[in-house]
Amino acid sequence: MVVRRKKKYRKYLGKRYARRGYNDRNRGAGNRGGRGIAGWRFKKQKYMKIIKEHPELFEDKKGFVPPKRRKIYAINLCQIDEYIDAWKEAGLVKEENGKLVVNLVDLGYNKLLGKGKISIPIKIITPYASESAIEKVKEAGGEVVLQLY
Repeated sequence: MVVRRKKKYRKYLGKRYARRGYNDRNRGAGNRGGRGIAGWRFKKQKYMKIIKEHPELFEDKKGFVPPKRRKIYAINLCQIDEYIDAWKEAGLVKEENGKLVVNLVDLGYNKLLGKGKISIPIKIITPYASESAIEKVKEAGGEVVLQLY
């Protein structure tokens, strides 16, 4: 039976050159075809084997996922005053106790802003509203109901 011995190379492994001669030619990544998966086409077979065995290592993962932000679709009081007649004809506005009830979520808006004036008393249901908008609606004799959806 043949005796298996350690390679002589192991004897030099702690040394500066480790039997490699002039060390500059063995220093960088150029002698290995780049670092990591660089030079992919030359190392492809090796990495394809790893990918088949461990596909979870190569999934597209990101370290941080930003929180979901709701997009704000805002409408001003002057626009409500302008469109209220058209909404009434289309049946998008209800009437309760002599006041018109406008649900902005049903109309595709989620914030009420206070630009302009409102001429009639209306009740507005919305998730978000500015303080100036709430004051102007109260001055006109209406009310703003903040209701999250």
